Amino acid sequence: MSLVHRNLLLPVLVAVGAALVAATAHAPSASGVQELKIASSASSPAVAVTSAGSVTPVISTTVPHAESELRLINVIETFRRGEVDSAILEAQSLIRNNPNFKLAHLVYGDLLASRAGVPMSFQSENIRSASVDPLMAEARQRWKHYRTAQRYNRVPELLVQLSPSQKNAVVVDLAESRLFVFENKDGKPSLLGDYYVSGGKNGANKQRQGDRRTPVGVYFVVSRLPGAELPDKYGPVAFPVDYPNEWDVRHGRTGGGIWLHGVSSDTYSRPPLDSDGCIELSNAELELVAPLLEEGSTPVLIGEGISWLSIDQMATRRADIVESIEQWKADWESGEAESYLQHYSEDFLGRGMDKKHWDAYKTKINRSKRFIRVELNDLSVFSHPHEEGMMVVSFDQDYESDSFSSSGNKRQYWRLEKDGNWRILSEENI
Repeated sequence: MSLVHRNLLLPVLVAVGAALVAATAHAPSASGVQELKIASSASSPAVAVTSAGSVTPVISTTVPHAESELRLINVIETFRRGEVDSAILEAQSLIRNNPNFKLAHLVYGDLLASRAGVPMSFQSENIRSASVDPLMAEARQRWKHYRTAQRYNRVPELLVQLSPSQKNAVVVDLAESRLFVFENKDGKPSLLGDYYVSGGKNGANKQRQGDRRTPVGVYFVVSRLPGAELPDKYGPVAFPVDYPNEWDVRHGRTGGGIWLHGVSSDTYSRPPLDSDGCIELSNAELELVAPLLEEGSTPVLIGEGISWLSIDQMATRRADIVESIEQWKADWESGEAESYLQHYSEDFLGRGMDKKHWDAYKTKINRSKRFIRVELNDLSVFSHPHEEGMMVVSFDQDYESDSFSSSGNKRQYWRLEKDGNWRILSEENI
């Protein structure tokens, strides 16, 4: 970069660096530095990432994580300790390995500015631009996550119960611009990875075609699209999800084409709000996630501001809804239509029927049966990210009576109602 070109960029670079410094105004001092390392690969050495004071990094040493992001954090922490030359060397190495990482370029330039004696005051109002503001937003999201996330031995409130067939699950928190991958270890979610992502230009809660918002809800991967068959902007592979699902349709939401995908080959990452509604990872990180996603099985839970619960809190939450599901099954098998139908909300809509018609239909059927046996397998339960007090329940169902038998997949939406009982709002065969 020429001296003239560098001087033109200095005000921009200073603002980005200052934004990061401002974000740490209330952070602990650099005393008591802790070190976090990620495993080395054949192409790059192990990276040491530091955190100051009592802050605990969100990523443990055993969790695969985006190496480039950790190295960027390391650059910033090294600078905060006053080791400017070391920070510059690490930034140079990071850029050599990721020449398209625009944010890393800006931080590197700002380090050069600081060494030249340029003050690090936060004056972004004087240099705001359409090209710099998105990068500053990305910097804030990455840095905020590192400084505030403390989630050891906790799980997102959405992951109530994974089914045995669901080997992994994806949780996206749009408020944090993060995607978390969990492995199903004997029914308990274990954090595998934590990655920065971009969402829709206009934020969350998609309602209609073309609104450039990312939907919020419980979705599933439906297919895998090879990058060779797609435009470059989608990266090496894409995974469509089942938006709009039955709950979206019930609420009149339109649109489609919501994918989990990568970015164009000439960039490393995109700003937090930059897609047309899809979830976008860097290509390197997508290649880590892609082998873990299975069509028709992997849940993709998209929320905004997701709470995390302790293992004990989640166990209580799980037991409550599972008990209601088991009682629904038992009352169905009893043949007593009144007991069975009390599990359905007055607001029920399912299989083309409202509560009144559903009651009449089921009462007529149950009256004709001498016995009913129902077996539920592969049960999954997810808390809805946007609907308070709602669980999305899916399972394989085997039904047998004296005159009919069937097997299939079913999805129900359960709501915790004012009297403290869980009831079914929707039930569909899938």
